[in-house]
Amino acid sequence: MKYFLFVCSLCCVILSSCVSTYFKTPNDVYKTPATIYLVDGTEKTGDLTVQFETGFDYDYSVNLYHKETRNTEKISFQNIKYYKVNNDYYYPKQVDVRLDGKLYLLFVKRLTPENSKIQLFELERSYKTAATAQSDKLYFIAPPKSGQYEVWSIYGKNLFPDFEYKMSSLVADCSVLAEKIKSKQNGYYIASASFSSNEKKVDVFKKIIAEYDTCNYQIGNKQ
Repeated sequence: MKYFLFVCSLCCVILSSCVSTYFKTPNDVYKTPATIYLVDGTEKTGDLTVQFETGFDYDYSVNLYHKETRNTEKISFQNIKYYKVNNDYYYPKQVDVRLDGKLYLLFVKRLTPENSKIQLFELERSYKTAATAQSDKLYFIAPPKSGQYEVWSIYGKNLFPDFEYKMSSLVADCSVLAEKIKSKQNGYYIASASFSSNEKKVDVFKKIIAEYDTCNYQIGNKQ
């Protein structure tokens, strides 16, 4: 009996030690080296675990394991400005995933330069079907002067229908760019019933954002 218990204990230790670190999505991370930037300006480095997507520990906090002290620190969602893994940055945002008005607190990947006046974010999600594991990506923008957690779905009512009017109003202080959008110039417009791929939609937003960042504001409000 003692031998049996010893073998069971040994197996448990071996199995637990074999659990590898991973980064599946920004909201399903296990002990991945990361740096967390807090809203108070401080930085913390360690092995990050985020379990928002799995349903475990969904108490709006993440865990950061410090190898030096072998301690795990719990950090609240609202205290995180963003976290970094490799050269990618992930921000906490309230996202309308199903376009039903219900908001979820999740981390999204920043796709635009840090100082862009309009930010573009990507939410990657993973899920399982009967046959296999799948993933998809949704996209959001943070309009100028938006709140800390505010983002708009690029498929939602803030931008559609009438994309040409709603989007042009966001960049109205750059009249040349606003006119390109309003007149539906190629590369600056997305139709309301667009069957374009996500990639093409994202390209339109990236083009608009890049031009807005470099606008010389010759007409309209000067900055």
